[in-house]
Amino acid sequence: MFPAIKQKRFAKRIIKRLLKSHEAVSREDSTLSGEALYAKVLLHSDYAEVSSVNQVLEQARDSVDLWTTSMSHGFGFRQLAHFVVMSQFRAAGNVGTVVSVRDICYSLIPAEL
Repeated sequence: MFPAIKQKRFAKRIIKRLLKSHEAVSREDSTLSGEALYAKVLLHSDYAEVSSVNQVLEQARDSVDLWTTSMSHGFGFRQLAHFVVMSQFRAAGNVGTVVSVRDICYSLIPAEL
């Protein structure tokens, strides 16, 4: 399979799982927002364990820079998803991508999340 197709599918699978978890967690507790919500989403989607969720959020926040965001947006769900996709991609033994994970995240995740 072509690397670009494989990488897009990989990213989309993770993003869809994060979005489903976001929806489920938000439905359970509509008062959650920001990093408290993101922590619950990471736990619900099994992309972090209770003992490491704060570390994952800190690493995701620290990874935000000019290439992951527009200057005005800062850290949000899109940036968290981008970090998770890239972390999972590296954990699977890959080094880099030929596709823009940022573009995939931004096309699948609404800005208001």
